[in-house]
Amino acid sequence: MKMQLIGFSILLSVVKLFSCHASQELQQEQQDSQKKLLLSSPNKYWKHLLIEEAGLYDDDDTEYDKFDDMQRCLKDALQSENIDLSKEESKPSIVDTLIDSEHRTILVEIGNAITPSQAKAVIQLAACTRKHFPESRFEHRSFQHPEYPESAGGNDCTFLNILVQLFLPDVFQNVVNITELAYKTAGWGRELNLRPPNTCGLRTSEYLNYDGFKGLGGHSDTGSLYTTLFALTDPKLYKGGEYYIFPMDEPDDRLYYFKPRQYSAVVFLSETFHGVTDIDGPREMFTNEFWVYDDAPWGTSSRPINALMDVFVNRVEETLDNSVDYYKWHDMTELWPYDEDMEDFDGFHSGYGYYNEEDYEDEYKEEENSKEQEDDDNELNSQTSEQHSQKQEGHGESACNDEMDCKAEVTSSEL
Repeated sequence: MKMQLIGFSILLSVVKLFSCHASQELQQEQQDSQKKLLLSSPNKYWKHLLIEEAGLYDDDDTEYDKFDDMQRCLKDALQSENIDLSKEESKPSIVDTLIDSEHRTILVEIGNAITPSQAKAVIQLAACTRKHFPESRFEHRSFQHPEYPESAGGNDCTFLNILVQLFLPDVFQNVVNITELAYKTAGWGRELNLRPPNTCGLRTSEYLNYDGFKGLGGHSDTGSLYTTLFALTDPKLYKGGEYYIFPMDEPDDRLYYFKPRQYSAVVFLSETFHGVTDIDGPREMFTNEFWVYDDAPWGTSSRPINALMDVFVNRVEETLDNSVDYYKWHDMTELWPYDEDMEDFDGFHSGYGYYNEEDYEDEYKEEENSKEQEDDDNELNSQTSEQHSQKQEGHGESACNDEMDCKAEVTSSEL
């Protein structure tokens, strides 16, 4: 009996040692993932959060730091749901591509793009985000526009950008990898001269469900380069809910429809017109948009617009020391142009996401010159019309006393 107890004690010690070793390995893997993330260039505006493990303030409360709350919330949620991100590895494969009439690949569908554990982790991160940032990071988002009835619908959106990089770095790295795979498959660098996704910032990361809506009207993700959309729900659980896309320059205005498989990803050029047909049942998606800028700093708009980010970047370059490894939160808070009088600028237009600042400036100048010319013409026509009216009042029906007067009047009125 004594020998059995000794044997059991030794076995228990071995199990504890193995368990401790496994825990240390997992912890080391997470630290390695964070170190890799630190080396990537687009994160310099929020890297201080990762290094200091502090600074997650809400928009209306800069006194209470919610970093520990978010970290603890997600840890507890993953444990209670038995979600172990280390046990699964995605094995993505190309399912299909969509080529437009100009022979450009505008969409790539990738199967097994996200693991079931990663999908569950995203859902739990969204739940923690809504709990601790219910106002600033959640939006019951309607796409209804009074001038465009086809834009009806919307979704319930939980914004995860920066949070997914901080607390689920492996999931975020997978998002980048999947987008890179689509980029290489489509030849977007070679054919369209677009920059690689791993050099782009994450403009927004969103957990979407459609409980409060029955579809999503047509729109484009203006101002972004690539949109990577992961299907978290089995399509058998809902009716309808087909994703549709309308490539540019299609001669017959053709729409393409398909229903993404669970755990698959759809990667497309963001400015392509797309939407979702009417839905009956639960439908959850995880969408990410990449753009030409670095990741926006924490505390700005959850989906910042390009014009504001452009002003912010210029201010940082002019004001702060560029040689530092990362910027402090309090150094950047006054630089974001919340109340700036910005020009009307709706993102980076150019066909398929590629934006050239000179092109935009030339286009803007042409519009301004055209508008000024139109105003001048209207003013001249108004003055001519007024003079013509006064002349008729002064001379009555005999305003044209000779052929030359009549010719002069007709010529003036046609200006």
